[in-house]
Amino acid sequence: MHTSATEGLSGRSIDELERFAAQPENDHLDVQTWETLRELAVARMSDDRLADETRLRWVHLALTAIRKKAQRSDIDRKATLAEETNVRVNAIRAFGAQDGGLLDPVDLCEGAFREIGQTSEEVRTEAAQWRSLPPQEMVRLRRVKNLLTPLRGVESLIPPGHPLHRELSAWLSVIPDLP
Repeated sequence: MHTSATEGLSGRSIDELERFAAQPENDHLDVQTWETLRELAVARMSDDRLADETRLRWVHLALTAIRKKAQRSDIDRKATLAEETNVRVNAIRAFGAQDGGLLDPVDLCEGAFREIGQTSEEVRTEAAQWRSLPPQEMVRLRRVKNLLTPLRGVESLIPPGHPLHRELSAWLSVIPDLP
């Protein structure tokens, strides 16, 4: 797998690919190798013919590939987190919400809001004038939108009385205003 890392990834078992991703000597591999592994893992985590335990292993492998890809590129942190959010939301939909860890919608939302680093009102104010912003600010707001959009899938999993439910609702209402 080292000479042409992307060749043959799809023919490997989950055990082999987990070992491959865990080997520090593979950390230097190009972005395309990690993207290929991410695509493969996302497809396999969605395969309902596999046992849940195996599918969850594919979820973890997809997240590993996303992080390793980010280490090898200059991808914006929000773009990486948007990919992670998509994977986690799909996992939550497939396996149900659980407190703590990978399948925790509260943890997922809190991490997204932390990464944005602004309030929903601050972002809404910027979004109202996005057409007049410099290109890098437009891209930043687009990445905020890409990060928030998958969270639509977890709103119903957070109890209406939970403070985060109100915060998530406020953030989701900003999406239509973003570029």
